[in-house]
Amino acid sequence: MRPPLEVLILGLAVPGLLPALALARRSPAVIFLAPVVGAIMAALAAELEVAVSLSLLTCYVLVAVAVNAAVIAALLTARQIRHRPLVPQERFPPGWSIVTVLIVLAALAVPLSGLGAHEIGWDPNSIWMTHALMLSGGHRELVAALKDPAYHFANPDYPPLVPAVGALGFALFGQGNLYLAVAITELVTACALGLVGTAIATVASTGRRQTRAAAIVAGGLTCIVGFGVAGLPGIDGYADLPWSAAAVAAIVFGLVLPKASQYLVTAFVCAAAASLTKNEGLITALAVLVLIALRYRPLTFSRPWRIRDALGSSSAIAARQPARVWVERGAFVVGPGLPCLIWVAEVHVLGLTDAFFTLSTPESLAYRAGATVEGMAPYLIIAPVAFAVLILGSIFLSRDRRRSGLGNPLWLWAACVFGLAAIFATYVFGSFEIHGWLAGSANRVTVFGQLVLYAELAIWFVIAFDNIFRRDDARKRESLRRQRRQRESSRRQRVSA
Repeated sequence: MRPPLEVLILGLAVPGLLPALALARRSPAVIFLAPVVGAIMAALAAELEVAVSLSLLTCYVLVAVAVNAAVIAALLTARQIRHRPLVPQERFPPGWSIVTVLIVLAALAVPLSGLGAHEIGWDPNSIWMTHALMLSGGHRELVAALKDPAYHFANPDYPPLVPAVGALGFALFGQGNLYLAVAITELVTACALGLVGTAIATVASTGRRQTRAAAIVAGGLTCIVGFGVAGLPGIDGYADLPWSAAAVAAIVFGLVLPKASQYLVTAFVCAAAASLTKNEGLITALAVLVLIALRYRPLTFSRPWRIRDALGSSSAIAARQPARVWVERGAFVVGPGLPCLIWVAEVHVLGLTDAFFTLSTPESLAYRAGATVEGMAPYLIIAPVAFAVLILGSIFLSRDRRRSGLGNPLWLWAACVFGLAAIFATYVFGSFEIHGWLAGSANRVTVFGQLVLYAELAIWFVIAFDNIFRRDDARKRESLRRQRRQRESSRRQRVSA
């Protein structure tokens, strides 16, 4: 078997490099964004394979050529027409970008060393590997297998990103080793976590040197924490960590970092990846996109009642052109969400249903809700700590957060609560026996909540670290001013004498 790194680079990163460069420009996130863009194109190829009688590889080539041609056309058009972005571009120090990429890559290399064990989990073997082999069979076999009742246990309605990258690996290097699909899935997962790490590092991209170093370290540690909270399912082919990492990256880029074009479009790509990975990611990504639309294009009402955005400034554009702003808000959600909405439409046309909601259960909703709270709580013990840090940070560091241009922390918490609420509702209204269901999946479905809260803690750490040096700088400046006043006073006394 060829190394799966070749599949990541040749199969995903190379086709996705030009779109990633066009979107994120010189951001260090480009290195990790390119394979994620390639994975999204693989998912689009899977959707195309469902619709037309072509192989996955043929569909992938068509999608990659179409996307890159569209990017080239857009770049050529932009040179002829002066285009003013919705928000300014952000510039990054080259040295800082290189160090950020190297530190995050080093952090990801530690947990990825576990791939040598060649572990394949239960769901990856019964669901994702099965779907990847379906995609490898071509249009006719794929559609027949998806509609076959014998495969209903494998949730045929699941979004196609994970099986698509696995099937792409098979198409490029053959099916001599099925573990190739698991390995390429984990490499894409590492790229999604790399986006989380670079997003946290970017919190201090324009700050003082000490703060930038602390932010880079915090970003690298968050990548390790992501694999840590996922445990063995993080490296044996499960889809919970990839969608969680992509969703958290979308939250940090779109709801935390200052408003900038690179951050906005990177958040769009991450949200699209999350929505195409798993049903939980689909619901969470749509919620995140709505919040991003409201942050970048805040709601406004006639005076004196005006809702202000997270930074406290009202939107003059929204007041002058409400129709245009509502169109932009809708585009913020529908545009990145369109790939997953296409899959939802295809699932509906094929008559596929989710296995979690097809049966009736004798358990009451109250009983299931209580059991769900009890089953999820042990994996969310970080929540009280993160909430306490939120309160303390809002009291003592809110001015520093606003000075850095970061979004209100309530944006992140709203996305976290909504994502966890969607998972909670799935357990409550699902049909499986609740205790067995929780025992086999609660540790995995709570990865999103844990990762987003750890990312929030890392962001507050960077802000607090910068505050320490800011206070130290202020004391030094005050000491210098005092010394200058003393020297000036002494000089005046000598002159008067």
